[in-house]
Amino acid sequence: MKIGLIAMSGVRAYNKELMKHGLTLPGFVERSKVIASMPSLSLLTLAALTPKDINVEYMEIKDLKEEGTLREDFDLVAISSFSAQIFEAYVLADEYKKNGVAVVMGGLHVSVLPQEAKQHCTSVVIGEGEISWPKVIEDFRRGQLKDYYRPAPGETFDMALAPIPRYELLEVQCFS
Repeated sequence: MKIGLIAMSGVRAYNKELMKHGLTLPGFVERSKVIASMPSLSLLTLAALTPKDINVEYMEIKDLKEEGTLREDFDLVAISSFSAQIFEAYVLADEYKKNGVAVVMGGLHVSVLPQEAKQHCTSVVIGEGEISWPKVIEDFRRGQLKDYYRPAPGETFDMALAPIPRYELLEVQCFS
């Protein structure tokens, strides 16, 4: 089994069209680029919570239009996105679903608007993914993904038990 963990993390403070018209936000544009370049700690943590017999790959998509061809070798994809890119995340989810790949979505935007997200994916994780991810994996293996996953009332995740995120999944780029 192969799972793709996809972070849609581009922050839209940088917009080529606005820049062409002379709109600049000193400092803000630079900060947005830094934020967008950070890996998704939540997805790397989910990778660490994934059983070792499952192949996991982490991908970042900053701009879907520039991405090119979708990877087709996943059995399941989990997508997390900022609100600024949620509609592109929905396009990505729709494409994977159309190709028969199970799609799980989570993150802040999806947790606030789970019914909106459900229109584009197989399952929605509401709240802390660390709580629901083992259940998602178990249900996927049985072929019985639920529409929604959320912690039981009062259920929390003890961060002291959190595994070290799988940083080795990152493509490290060195700049000279």
